[in-house]
Amino acid sequence: MAEEKSAKTEKPAAASPAPASTADDPKLFGALCYIPFFAISLIVSLFIILTEKKNDKFMAFHAWQSLLFSLVVFVILVPLYFGTFLVGVVSGGIGMVLYCLVIPLGFIAFVAMLFLAYKAYLGEKFKLPVVGDFAEKQANK
Repeated sequence: MAEEKSAKTEKPAAASPAPASTADDPKLFGALCYIPFFAISLIVSLFIILTEKKNDKFMAFHAWQSLLFSLVVFVILVPLYFGTFLVGVVSGGIGMVLYCLVIPLGFIAFVAMLFLAYKAYLGEKFKLPVVGDFAEKQANK
């Protein structure tokens, strides 16, 4: 009976926590390139491009693609938002309708960035049509 009780009270040795793996670093940095909050994507992308991390082709690809996609979205959406807003102020109703039609474009760009972050975190290279080809060329330099 004493043997039975001691066998039940013995606990297996606690598993030590696994050391931090650097295998997930490229995926995490790749995903952070696309996070559209508080300029995180810009900061992380520039960090990768301007440091030795640019030697990792996976991270460099996502950094370049994020920068280029953000630039395209900025160049397209900012004039559309301001243009339709100004038309709305000047003309009234029809301009406000146009402004409300442009707002979903920003939401689509936001969802696209989150999708690209998800793909990068999975370790995949999801290439956007034109931007992705240019980003791949820059990453392979």
